[in-house]
Amino acid sequence: MASNNDDFGLKAYQEIQAQLGLWGEASPSPRRKSPSASRYNDSLNTPATFDGPETDSFIMDDDESAGAGSPNMRSPEEKMMNRGGSVGVQTPLPAEGYDDHAMEHENDSNDNADDGGMDTAQIIIGDDTDSYGPYHNALLTFLQSRERLSKAYSALQVEDNDDDVMQEDDEELAKADAAGEEAEMKFLSSLAEICLLRGRQDYGKGVRGGFAAGLNEASKNEGNFWDLMAALREGGMDSLFYCVNGENPPDLTLNKDPATMITSSPAEMLDACLGEDEDGNTSLPLLRLNAALSWIEACHGRNFDEKIANSYKNGNDPILPPPGRRTMWPATVEAMKRKGQSAQGKIYLDAPLQHIFGERSTSPVNVSSFLASEDEANDARLLRACFMLIQAGRIEEAIKLVSDCGQPWRAASWIGGEPLSSDGSGNPTRSLWKKHCRQISKQMARVTHVGNSPQANTRNLHSSIAYEAAILCLLSDDAHNALNNPVFQTWESGVHAVLRAERGIIVDDVLRAHNNARIAAAEESQTHFPYVGTDLDELNNNEDASEGCDGDLGATLEKLDTSPLDEIREGSADPFRNGMSSFLVGQNAVKEYIEECAALSIAAQNEDEACFLRFIAHLVIYIDSVLPDFSSQLSLPQDMDAGYSNDDSLCELLLLKYISYLTTRRDLWSHVALYCSLLSVDNILETYSSFLINVHSDQERKMVLQQAREFFPEGLDCCILRNVVREMIISDIKWQHAPGEEGAPAGVNSADARKMRSIHWLCYYPEHWPDALVCSNMLLRIFLLTKGVGTEPTDSNLLACKILCDKMLPDDLADVAVMHCEQNNVGNVPMSISLPLARNLKKEYIAIERFLKAHTMYAQFLDVVANTSPSHSSKSKLSGGTQQNEFERGIADKMERNAFRQKKTGLCKIISKAATRASEALMQVISFHGGWLIDENVSSGSEDTEEAQSRSHEMSAIRSTFLPKVVFMLYEVLDKTASWLEQVVYDTLIQFGSGSEDMLLDLFSAFDESDRSNDDDVTMDVLTTSLAAPGYWHSKALSLASVIGNDANMLNQLVGSDMERFQSLIAESHVKLSRCSNRDSLFDS
Repeated sequence: MASNNDDFGLKAYQEIQAQLGLWGEASPSPRRKSPSASRYNDSLNTPATFDGPETDSFIMDDDESAGAGSPNMRSPEEKMMNRGGSVGVQTPLPAEGYDDHAMEHENDSNDNADDGGMDTAQIIIGDDTDSYGPYHNALLTFLQSRERLSKAYSALQVEDNDDDVMQEDDEELAKADAAGEEAEMKFLSSLAEICLLRGRQDYGKGVRGGFAAGLNEASKNEGNFWDLMAALREGGMDSLFYCVNGENPPDLTLNKDPATMITSSPAEMLDACLGEDEDGNTSLPLLRLNAALSWIEACHGRNFDEKIANSYKNGNDPILPPPGRRTMWPATVEAMKRKGQSAQGKIYLDAPLQHIFGERSTSPVNVSSFLASEDEANDARLLRACFMLIQAGRIEEAIKLVSDCGQPWRAASWIGGEPLSSDGSGNPTRSLWKKHCRQISKQMARVTHVGNSPQANTRNLHSSIAYEAAILCLLSDDAHNALNNPVFQTWESGVHAVLRAERGIIVDDVLRAHNNARIAAAEESQTHFPYVGTDLDELNNNEDASEGCDGDLGATLEKLDTSPLDEIREGSADPFRNGMSSFLVGQNAVKEYIEECAALSIAAQNEDEACFLRFIAHLVIYIDSVLPDFSSQLSLPQDMDAGYSNDDSLCELLLLKYISYLTTRRDLWSHVALYCSLLSVDNILETYSSFLINVHSDQERKMVLQQAREFFPEGLDCCILRNVVREMIISDIKWQHAPGEEGAPAGVNSADARKMRSIHWLCYYPEHWPDALVCSNMLLRIFLLTKGVGTEPTDSNLLACKILCDKMLPDDLADVAVMHCEQNNVGNVPMSISLPLARNLKKEYIAIERFLKAHTMYAQFLDVVANTSPSHSSKSKLSGGTQQNEFERGIADKMERNAFRQKKTGLCKIISKAATRASEALMQVISFHGGWLIDENVSSGSEDTEEAQSRSHEMSAIRSTFLPKVVFMLYEVLDKTASWLEQVVYDTLIQFGSGSEDMLLDLFSAFDESDRSNDDDVTMDVLTTSLAAPGYWHSKALSLASVIGNDANMLNQLVGSDMERFQSLIAESHVKLSRCSNRDSLFDS
């Protein structure tokens, strides 16, 4: 059909919107409006809140204690102990290789979003990455709400028997129940909206893997599933989980007997029998049927609104005829006028069209043979739109549309289904009208039957007669002919047809009973037609009426199997549609569906199945929360049980599988903690510990740790970090660079650097510092016990230890750790560190730290000695002197001696300072109070764990290895210093001869800090007390013998096999001291 593009543009769409006032808006469904983005903006924000002031009175503060809650308020929210008030949702970190186009789109969305809520349109842009966050947020809000309610239940559990108090408690509990139902509805509706919004997007750009169409369809089906869950839940838990525990399905009952209401009009009688009773209750089968019909109409309403929007966006196959047309069949009427002006004669307007055109069709009802092609296409579009509106439960809009398009006679023919009311509205011959509609639709079926249209399933636009037949099938509750009409192209269309027919059949049965009671009353009173609307023939003789299933949705849906259309008959093979069918049927079908889907998801190895895994995981989480007894009955098939723990429930297994997937994607790490919080404590420890081992970025570590502290039971975060840090420290896995990991410090290999940074996990919160001290000592011991470690200045293992202590750990780590143990500020941490152990750990840390500092000073000393020469020549000696008199030579010689002595003084200061620092630091290690690296817990017996025993053995091994080395390092410092100073003496003697003795004594005196009088002993004393005298350092080396012999230092056994070498060195020092402490021998050139 040729058409003007402007007719199908946005302007035309807006014109029709203005006229109808309804298109593009939410569906006015009897249940509720179709989900829209504006409804759920608040539901995706945290912290969770309750709508309405009535809930404020029973929501308690988070820090109030909670005891035993309502039976319906058990796990998993009771597992999620929120310590710090409302929990905020963490924003996922951007994934590596983040798409620039997606980032630009996200920024644009953020700019347009309201400050008070999350822009739900933003969450569905791009691939499936963005859809995990809204799921996480919706679940978090739901769990927080139920946690608050659980506390409210606990607070209201009183033992007071006062009637007034009990009445108030009953009111508060009723409010709590209402708020709990509201939280459930909000959760289910939020998930529905997330999926439906995602399904409505154009995935033509930036979709991973090119599976846009499949993802779009799957998202819609999943959204419809969650919407069905919300629709059924609105009628109560029994409506959603229908007879899942093996109960016998209840019979459909009426609130009143139609036979007792003969004086009431049919409309009033229907309201009384099929509506709510005085307590607001409805028969459960009827309640579920109404909810299901309302749900499927909402699905079709969303589909219609989406097609309307897309048709004007794309311009292909518009849903509506041109909006400017207000007459019926204008092209055909024009052709008729031309025909009437011809020589064939006049036209009679009431004559059949085939008589006018002189043609006959093979079918007397195939009007497409007589309408102009343009009129036929426009009529088909008009009827298709009306058909879609009737499917959406919006018959008023369909009537208005067809009337506005110049066919009010159609509108009049479609309104006969309303029963007669007391005010005279409605159809007094409703049964006759339905019978004729059914007969007409059956006659039309001869030209629309799928058997005569093999390509019907693929056609976008069928003939107008097919849509008219479909409309009449729906209006007359003719499910059989509907399922054979190719216009019903989807499973949802078939479901709507059978559900609407089932509801219509129940209404007809009630009307028939009411009418029969009226006839019986008329016969008894011998009064003909005592009540308006009584039908003596039609209700009892309507042979074409279909048989119902008494509200049994399972039997109703079985009718779909009779359809020759593949899309209807096999549509339930889709996993989401299968789920809809299962929950509509109820009973054992729900359990079988969940177990089958869970088994497939758990066994799947393909990441493309992650979306379905996410779906089934959230479904089981919801069931486990609201119906834990039923959740405990769910299990894997027996042939799969062998590979999984018998202690884990199906919910636990699905959570483990889902968490495993989340941990493989860095952009989803911010979601892991919430789902882990729903696991058992043992699984939380194992799963979250394994996850944290792979987190290396400081920002990400802070995020996931903060979430663990908010979601997990108090103290569990510390237990997890203990596992993580210990595993990283002792791991021998080959190092590979991980995302977010920093480079290793210079001189340290990457594997050791990762171990060192693992301690940071325990440094973010002071209460973790005692454990940080434990793990720091553990890592230091590992480094010190590494094969080949030595005391050489370039040893890389000692360098790693030094960087760890100096650069990576807090300066006050040991002090703060002991302080927290003294104040008992470690919270509810299991197996917390005792104060004696903390002090012992501090002593160990300080001992190792002193050794590392002593080794640093030792290395610095060696460097100073190596780069500072004890010998230098006098400038005047180098120049050879000049022709001077005796007086001048005396002055020059004196100046030369002073300059030389000052030069030597500066050099001696450098050496003595370096030697003093190194020797004192090494001596502090040797004479460490209580013994260097002596484990005091061994003697006290306070710790008897395997780790404590291993620690004690390691400390002993380190002590045995390094303490003898420290002794020889100290001797080396003292001996090298003395030897260097002897070279100063010899250099001075060589250059100045006999006059150098006074120079050296002056030099020694400058470094002598002892207080003595000027007597003859000055010369002898200064040779052993001055820091610049070799004898001073030889005497200190000799004194090491007494240090080794001191039992307090516990060094005798450690020196062991090196004792002979040590004794030899001490003997050499004795000889050197004898030479350097004697003036004659020292100054003897």
